[in-house]
Amino acid sequence: MRPSKMIGLVVGLVGLATFAALPLLIPAAFYAFANVYAIATGTDFSSDTINVGVLLTGLVLTVAMLVVAMAVAVNLIGRSLSPKRRDPWEDDRDAGWATIRE
Repeated sequence: MRPSKMIGLVVGLVGLATFAALPLLIPAAFYAFANVYAIATGTDFSSDTINVGVLLTGLVLTVAMLVVAMAVAVNLIGRSLSPKRRDPWEDDRDAGWATIRE
């Protein structure tokens, strides 16, 4: 395999792994959010203390945060794995360019 195909394969596998992990991460993150919300507002055990809008907003923000975190992770991994471009006119590693330059 050429390096460019390998980079694409690694980035694709990271994206696939994070998509596969999202069904496990979303309930865990929302459960943590709901517990913190319950601790902050839970003065008594009635259903009047729960604000449904806050819980739904928390669910939406939890899912959005995990999707954005996944996109950032794939971007950073893809950027770090991509080969660095070099300027052939300023690089003396290639003897063929030296003869063209003179």
